Amino acid sequence: MKKQLLFLFTLSLFFSCRNGSGKIDGGPCSYRETLYPAKLIRLETKDSLRYEAYFELEAGLQSAGKKDTVSYEVLNYRPVTAEEVRKDSLAEGSICRYVIRDIISGSCTPRVIQLQLEKY
Repeated sequence: MKKQLLFLFTLSLFFSCRNGSGKIDGGPCSYRETLYPAKLIRLETKDSLRYEAYFELEAGLQSAGKKDTVSYEVLNYRPVTAEEVRKDSLAEGSICRYVIRDIISGSCTPRVIQLQLEKY
C-alpha cells in the first residue's frame, strides 16, 4: 500500500510540475531598440563610492508637452559608481542615452527601459 501511495504521489508531482504550454520561457529574444537623449541635471553624492543621477528627458517622450525627470538608480536598480563618474566624465549637462527596447520575438520581458551613461 505504501509503495502504491508513493507511486501515485510521484506521478501527481510529475504532472503538476510540467509546463503545459510546451513553450520555453525566456530567450533567445530579439528587441527593437530606440534611443533618446537624456540630459544629466543633478548628480547627488550618496557616499564616497555612490551617486544618484537625475536625468531630464526630451519634452513629450513620456508626457505630452512636459519634460520628465528620471532617476538612474530607479531605472537601473543600482546607483552610479564613483568609477563611472570618472570614466564617463559625468557632470551636469552631460547628454547620455535613454534606451527603450520593445520585444519583437521570444518570451522575455516585453519592454526594457534603461539609462546608459554612454554619450548620446
